[in-house]
Parts: sequence; C-alpha cells; structure tokens
Amino acid sequence: MDIAGKTALVTGGGTGLGREISLQLARAGADVAVNYSRSKDEAAEVAAEIDRVGQASVAVQADVSDRNAVGAMVSAVEDALGPIDILVNNAGVTRFIPFDDIEAITNADWDYALRVNVIGAFNCVQAIAPAMGRRGGGAIINVSSISPFVATGSSLPYTVSKAGLLSMTTCLCRALPKSIRINALAPGWMATPWLDRYVPDEIVAKIREGELPTVPVEQVAAMALELIRNDGASGQTVVLDAGDIWRK
Repeated sequence: MDIAGKTALVTGGGTGLGREISLQLARAGADVAVNYSRSKDEAAEVAAEIDRVGQASVAVQADVSDRNAVGAMVSAVEDALGPIDILVNNAGVTRFIPFDDIEAITNADWDYALRVNVIGAFNCVQAIAPAMGRRGGGAIINVSSISPFVATGSSLPYTVSKAGLLSMTTCLCRALPKSIRINALAPGWMATPWLDRYVPDEIVAKIREGELPTVPVEQVAAMALELIRNDGASGQTVVLDAGDIWRK
C-alpha cells in the first residue's frame, strides 16, 4: 500500500507510540485522525503538527470501549477527512498489580483491561471494515505487547488482554475480506508517558537508567508503517524488543 493520499485513524494518537505513528503517517503523506479519550490537549497538539507537515488532521474524542462512541467517531472522521484506509488500534490501558498478587485482582480490573484493549480494538475494526472492504481494502495494525510472550507485565489482566488482542488479529485475518490486511505489533518497554502513568517509580528508574532494555518508539512506529506498506503481510505479529525475549 502506498500511504501517500490515504486517510488513517490512530486510536490513542495523542501521546507516546500513537503520537509517533500519527506523525510518521503524516510525513508519509497520509491525512490522520488523532483519537483520544482524555488527552485532549495532547491530541490537539499532534493534529496541529500534522497540519504543519502539510496533511489534513482532526482530533476526535471517543472511548473505544463504547461501541456507539466509536461509530460516531468514525462518522466524524469520514466527514472531516474522507473514507478510512488505515486503522491503528493503539489505545490501551492497564492498572499496575504485582504479577503474583492474584488476590488483588478484581472483576473491575478484568473488565477495564478487556473492554479497552480487546473489545475496544474490535469495536473500531467492526466500525470501519464493511466500508473499507467495499472500497477494495485497507490496512489495520493492532498494538499489543511483548508481555504475552514472557508471561509478565504491569498486571495479569493486562497481559492476558494483550494476548487476546494477538489472537483476535489472527481471527480477524480469517474473518475479514482478504483485501483488508491486519497485523500486530508486540513491542517491549518504550520510554513513553505510559511509564509515568502506569508503572511504579522503581521500575521506571531502572528503565530510565538503562538497567531494563527499551525499544525506541520511533522504530516501533516505523515498523507499523512497514506493515501497512507491505502487501505480503497479514495475520502476522512482529515482536520488537531488540531480542530481549530470547534472553529471559
């Protein structure tokens, strides 16, 4: 797929990896809708930067776990920028719970992780796929995590939800028209605002000081664009952790 001239929707596009993917898509010639749930100012800043690049942009609020809100978001994006050719399901949440403290996990923790990280991504695919298929296809990227491969992470519900997103990627590869390609990214630690929002200070300190390996957010975003461009890739998961998974 040639990204130039396409319209993209990036969920959670105002901060961190979503921000970088949004900007790289714009630099490649796409118009970009920047979705946010709470980061209104940050999303507006990204949209303004995309405008300075010379591409059209709109910041649009929606809680992706709310199916009706997603439908309204997609309609707003199509009215502002035109039909959606590229979807990046980047929005994600967690609550830090020590991995071995299973007694601390509540039903609310499960609901929170699964509704946003899995159902939210599905809501977005469901909203854009029919029209995308009728127009001849498009590309979808699901942002998961290395956590399902190493059975650890910010919480057990988070890790299981990201595993579910990987399974959903392969299932949707079968369920969607062949003209719609869908792939997943599984990055390791990245130095993004996610750390300060969700991760305990002692772990953040180790990441900032280089004791725990990180992957540059720019490289993860670049791989997202490569998967969008590469017509031979669908139903795949690309792990980006500089090989750390094999050193556990």
